[in-house]
Amino acid sequence: MHVTCLIICLFLLVNVLGQSDFAALLELKKGIVQDPSGLLDSWDSSSLGSNGCPSNWFGIVCADGRVISLAFDNAGLVGDFSFAAITGLSLLRNLSLSNNQFTGSIVKVGLFKSLEFLDLSQNRFRGSVPDLLIGLVNLVSLNLSSNQFDGAFPTGFSKLEELKYVDVHGNGFSGDITRLLSRMGSVEYVDLSSNRFTGSMDAGVGNPSFVSSIRYLNISHNLLNGVLFPHDGMPYFDSLEVFDASNNEFVGTIPAFNFVVSLQTLRLGRNKLSGSLPEALLRESSMLLTELDLSLNELQGPVGSITSTTLKKLNISSNKLTGSLPATVGSCAVIDLSNNMLSGNLSWIQSWGNHVEVIQLSSNSLTGTLSDKSSQFLRLTLLNVSNNSLEGVLPAVLGTYPELEVIDLSYNRLNGPVPSTLFHSVKLTDLNLSGNNFTGPMPLYESINSTSSSSLKSLDLSRNSLTGHLPSELSMFHSLVYLNLSRNYFDGIIPGNLPNSLNGFDVSFNNLSGEVPENLMRFSDSAFHPGNSLLTFPSSPSNSRDFPGLPSTMHQSRIKTILRIVLIAGLIIVAALVVLFCIILYYRAQRLDRSTSTNDGKKGALEEASSVIHQSETNKKKTTSTPPSGFRQDLLPPSHRGDDHVGSNVWSVSDKARDVGYHESLGKGEGISSPMSLMSSSNPSPTKSQLHLDTPQALNVRSPDKLAGDLHLFDGSLTFTAEELSRAPGEIVGKSCHGTLYKATLDSGHVLAVKWLREGMAKGKKEFAREVKKLGSIKHPNLVSINGYYWGPRDHEKLLISTFINAQSLAFYLQEMERGGVLPLSLPTRLKVASNIAQCLNYLHNEKAIPHGNLKSSNVLLEVRTMNARLTDYSLHRILTPAGTAEQVLNAGALGYRPPEFASSSKPCPSLNSDVYAYGVILLELITGRSSGEIVCGIPGVVDLTDWVRYLARENRFDECIDRTILDLDREETVPKQLEDMLQMALRCTLPAAERPDMKTVYEELSVIVQ
Repeated sequence: MHVTCLIICLFLLVNVLGQSDFAALLELKKGIVQDPSGLLDSWDSSSLGSNGCPSNWFGIVCADGRVISLAFDNAGLVGDFSFAAITGLSLLRNLSLSNNQFTGSIVKVGLFKSLEFLDLSQNRFRGSVPDLLIGLVNLVSLNLSSNQFDGAFPTGFSKLEELKYVDVHGNGFSGDITRLLSRMGSVEYVDLSSNRFTGSMDAGVGNPSFVSSIRYLNISHNLLNGVLFPHDGMPYFDSLEVFDASNNEFVGTIPAFNFVVSLQTLRLGRNKLSGSLPEALLRESSMLLTELDLSLNELQGPVGSITSTTLKKLNISSNKLTGSLPATVGSCAVIDLSNNMLSGNLSWIQSWGNHVEVIQLSSNSLTGTLSDKSSQFLRLTLLNVSNNSLEGVLPAVLGTYPELEVIDLSYNRLNGPVPSTLFHSVKLTDLNLSGNNFTGPMPLYESINSTSSSSLKSLDLSRNSLTGHLPSELSMFHSLVYLNLSRNYFDGIIPGNLPNSLNGFDVSFNNLSGEVPENLMRFSDSAFHPGNSLLTFPSSPSNSRDFPGLPSTMHQSRIKTILRIVLIAGLIIVAALVVLFCIILYYRAQRLDRSTSTNDGKKGALEEASSVIHQSETNKKKTTSTPPSGFRQDLLPPSHRGDDHVGSNVWSVSDKARDVGYHESLGKGEGISSPMSLMSSSNPSPTKSQLHLDTPQALNVRSPDKLAGDLHLFDGSLTFTAEELSRAPGEIVGKSCHGTLYKATLDSGHVLAVKWLREGMAKGKKEFAREVKKLGSIKHPNLVSINGYYWGPRDHEKLLISTFINAQSLAFYLQEMERGGVLPLSLPTRLKVASNIAQCLNYLHNEKAIPHGNLKSSNVLLEVRTMNARLTDYSLHRILTPAGTAEQVLNAGALGYRPPEFASSSKPCPSLNSDVYAYGVILLELITGRSSGEIVCGIPGVVDLTDWVRYLARENRFDECIDRTILDLDREETVPKQLEDMLQMALRCTLPAAERPDMKTVYEELSVIVQ
């Protein structure tokens, strides 16, 4: 009887517990707002098991009537995942939510004491990770990657004896890397990449259990620095197979890794490592190394012979290596030695063997010719020896390599005919022979029987001396996407049956005639002209076709002209009002000076901003925004404080300061300039009226006694408190559509650039903080990075903090060169500036996947000593409200940097494509010496700089575009080829959106031009 009662009680207990799991899951379901596949439709009370456990529900696994696993991987679910709702699942062992769009914090996750597997990767969880996490003693695998976590990552994982797998990459975690790894325990897999960890790697990086057990360690894309395992302090990693420390700031020489016998993959690329290549990593030894990446460092010296029998992938590109090519490469299949200083004869590669699959030797100083041996490189898939000094005739055997897919021999000194065998290959997809001296016709007629099965997608034969007709056999390349035959001597007609798959086409600078085929009419005029004077268009007998970047129809052109006329008229009216306003302010200021001349003097700062705001509200007539409480402006005598006229007096003085802040825009009609462009200690371009102001151009200001908000600094490069910032004397050095820029000097002597954002410009606090931290993590030599921010208690108290640099804006140089105020920029300097900007944009676009969004010459700073270009105001649209973004876009339009497609968009937003357009405009400014916002009069349909250059291009008057001071400085009688090439690049960048190149292409091609 007792036994029966006990069994019944146990059954009831299990049933009650199962019912509690059921209720917890239903509570969790309430937070899920989107279930596109209807996966949770199965969560129905009618499908419960006999023990009350929902084992038939999607993602649920039960054992003994209790839920032990909850898995929603790749389900596409959206909503707030409430850990608090399921804390009753006390026996939960597996929680896997990978690749959904769950939000919320995970502060309750430490309550699931039975958890063995926790996977929250690829979601939108945010906030910090609780220290309770290290209390999950049964945890085996932890994956928090690709979320929005931040703050310090918990240490003390040595207590978790079962933990083997930790992956937290792609978040915003911070903290000391050595402290974290030294307490990691016997973990086998650790991925800490793409976070904000700091510190260095030394012998104390791990405890004995960690050092002996770790097999995979990835610390790439962090903020690590110092010497990598200094003083031969490399720990004896017994089992380490993969070590990735790339994309940090490590310095010093590369350790030999002598005692890491299991190491198979070593990635140290994109650091600041120096010295010579460690021979131990390249020679035959007891190591098992199969992949070695030391690219983008500062390594020097020769490469030497590679004798390793295990090494398969070697990347030592973008260093300062010298000498000849290695005589042997061991068993390497992938070899990248590009962008070094290697010299000597290319014939060294003949001894590399048939196992080689990829050869990258571009951008060196190699000479000689290509081998004509047919028994070599039977596995070769890619050959890139571009931008060297190769000579001679291209051997026909090159087209017979059976696996070859990509050939790039551009920008060498090759000559003779193009081998017809290159068009026989059924695997070749990319062929680039541009920038050589090939002669004769295109030999397609000899390979007509093979082209039907050709897989060629990209063909570039531009900048050669090819002659004859364009062969109709081009139509047989059915997969062709890009065709560039420009700058040759082709004549005759353009074949009418070129494949419709083409999305890139250029035959300009030839001698073609006849009509442009109908299926090529979708390409802009720059694809056909200049050159080809006898070429006509069916829809335009007069041959007056639009140039790239101009609207494609007369209707669009008229609309554009009308819009510009309206815009110009509006700007003229606004300018007139501003001038009148300034005159009134001037006389008000004169009266104020006379009324205060008997006082003892002025104080260094105004009343605290909050009191100014209060006075303004009382006055009801002052509408201008006031500085944050962190920056007071006491320019009034003490006797006037509290007077009935204080509000109007403060308003007058503030507006006088505003005139000083707008000096750049008033100087050239640029509209509203960016304050970050005014980071130099001197004002770039004061107007005549400002030169006669009694007040100085930079107004002294002082902070209040205390900043009451939150100050956040992103790294150790700046260390100060809000109180120190509040004491910092400062100067107003500029104003813009975003707000005001201050130059503030701390007690330590460190000088800051502090940008105050106008009220209503910034997003809400959480979103602002998340986005500005992301922006602060972006570091590049050609970028003025954000080092921190301040969020005050009042709506108008939002500050961005950067290091102040001694520089002048490119806009300043353009304006002052025209006036004769500074020496003109030389051609090498202009090329350097163009290259610096392109390099930074390429980094933003392809490394960080974000646009700059506010690119213009006033946001390009040129360091005074080196003339290195630094971009400012990057990606601020990510922290602005929609109204703030719209104002920024409108400002760009007034200055000539807004792409045409924005005119037809109801809510234009900065993009990678719009950056390319703005970069093209800056190139035009560098080439012409003119500002983009200059209004061009007297030519129908021509309004701004871009129109003017395209008009001259259409008239084949390129020479008139060039700033003549370049030729005078360099004592050139003719326009240098580099300028011509850069002008063509600028025209391509300002093409319609669908035809613009991406920034990677622009940077790569510009690098060739600059060299």
